[in-house]
Amino acid sequence: MENNTKNFLVSTADFAFYVGDVLACTGTTNLNTSLEVTTEEQEVNAGKGNKLVYAFKYGRKLSATLEAADWKLEYLAMASGSKITEGMTDVYKLGEHVALAGGMGVLSAAPVGDVAVELPNGSFITITPVDGKIDLTSYGLTNEGDYVKATYRYNRTAKSITINSDTVPMCGRLILDVDKHNNKLGKVGSVQITIPSYQLNGNFNIELTPDGATSTSLEGKALAVENDSCSEGSVYAYIKEFDDTESAISVLEIAATPATMNLDMTDSTSAKISVIGLKGSLYAPVELDNTACEFVSDTPSTAAVDGSGVVTAVAAGSAKITVTYQDVTDEITVVVA
Repeated sequence: MENNTKNFLVSTADFAFYVGDVLACTGTTNLNTSLEVTTEEQEVNAGKGNKLVYAFKYGRKLSATLEAADWKLEYLAMASGSKITEGMTDVYKLGEHVALAGGMGVLSAAPVGDVAVELPNGSFITITPVDGKIDLTSYGLTNEGDYVKATYRYNRTAKSITINSDTVPMCGRLILDVDKHNNKLGKVGSVQITIPSYQLNGNFNIELTPDGATSTSLEGKALAVENDSCSEGSVYAYIKEFDDTESAISVLEIAATPATMNLDMTDSTSAKISVIGLKGSLYAPVELDNTACEFVSDTPSTAAVDGSGVVTAVAAGSAKITVTYQDVTDEITVVVA
């Protein structure tokens, strides 16, 4: 790839939210997704001129904001910590246009209780419906084309949540997935961010605008969890980059281990070589797949090696095994006794 090519992350990130091991919600946060890592700093000043001699870093935090363009009641359930219920419930018809025939109007749904009616002159009255009908003959509305606006409760199946003062926001595993594009090649891979313990802060904002789709904004923080590997300690998130254009791991040099392999004809007649790839100061060593390496013994009559890096003792003596990965090589010594 030429040096003037650049990679970009597109502005749309899909997300999945797990509570325990159960997928609770998915979404497309294609308006705004942001991650913010902050670290507190304590400065130590000392000596002549009270110069800065050390800056102590502590209290690292990771925050994530999801602004979803699509509407899902699950977003609010996550933030409020409420369960979604489904079933019959009371809802409202607001300002329903009801045409009158001979002063009688038929409502589109069976009302629960009385009906508030806005008359053509703007005043409000309350009518007790009979069999889903309202009678306005006593108000002189008997002409063809007369109409009123009715507001009333009725019963229907709905999904609902309750936002109260007792429940706490949900905490779970958040996964963000975003495409990686190149300015010359198009889509070249993806980046996936996993926050093992993401707790919503309970604040959410629903934007209702006349000139666009409704959006929902959710905010939360990562809680530290113990990593599977003790060497990495407590973690907030894992960021993994996948490159569809690379079929092999690029390394600067390799290290084949052990540097010296001792085989005893009467005891251990074979052993396997491990190959580690080194990529530079910002990269941790990576264990390479032996099947992607080439192994050659300079003295196969003493020590033979197969394509998976297994060395077998043949006769007493010593041999050199050359390991090649891409254009990088290393050697180990095999001593057979």
